[in-house]
Amino acid sequence: MKLHTIFISLLFSLFTLSCFSQEDLSVSATPKTEEFPLKKKYYLFSPRVSVTVPHPIADKSFKKCFVGIYEVSAGLNIFFYKGLFVGVTGKNGLLKITENKIADYNARMQINNVGGKIGGDLYVGENNKAILSFAVTVGHNWTQYSGLKWRDASKPPLYTSYETNLIEPETNIFFLIESNFAIGATVSYSIFDSHFDPYDLNLNEYSKFSSNNSVSTQYLSFGFGFYYSIVPKKR
Repeated sequence: MKLHTIFISLLFSLFTLSCFSQEDLSVSATPKTEEFPLKKKYYLFSPRVSVTVPHPIADKSFKKCFVGIYEVSAGLNIFFYKGLFVGVTGKNGLLKITENKIADYNARMQINNVGGKIGGDLYVGENNKAILSFAVTVGHNWTQYSGLKWRDASKPPLYTSYETNLIEPETNIFFLIESNFAIGATVSYSIFDSHFDPYDLNLNEYSKFSSNNSVSTQYLSFGFGFYYSIVPKKR
């Protein structure tokens, strides 16, 4: 799949960049702040930020209509045992109906999420240069549509906004710059407890859709992330 090829290339580029960065540190004439292999260090708090692009997956009508523009996520993880953590997170995202999806149509789907997460960070590699992170977020979503059109003024869309619950598993690969600072790649999969129905938004007036909308709204996101951990924990 093209999506998988792009993501693998992204990971390879980040890994290569990280390796070259560490080699530069080792030959630099300036004092080194960190040496590899790093000792495994655990911290109490870890603020994290990621910038990703959503890619609609399900259902078919949702995938046919929308293209992802951006997502920005920010949160705070609190570690309670070595690499295990709980946290809170918030997300703002945007998807659009563009000309290549539905001719002569341009509308926006603004997404805002808040939730709690649980997960873990795992050092990988002999030199402890990278951290593999897994987490699951359970939260609430607010979605707002704008720019919708309809031809029959007496039959406007059934709604222009809604609320629903969501679950979002994610994985990250971080490359350490210092023991408490890292950058890397992130992938998440958002599953909403709602069903996208183009008929409710009168999109059927502008394109043909299947009436089967029994699959929940879902999309895959990938992009970049970073974190900076504070308050070292005693082992």
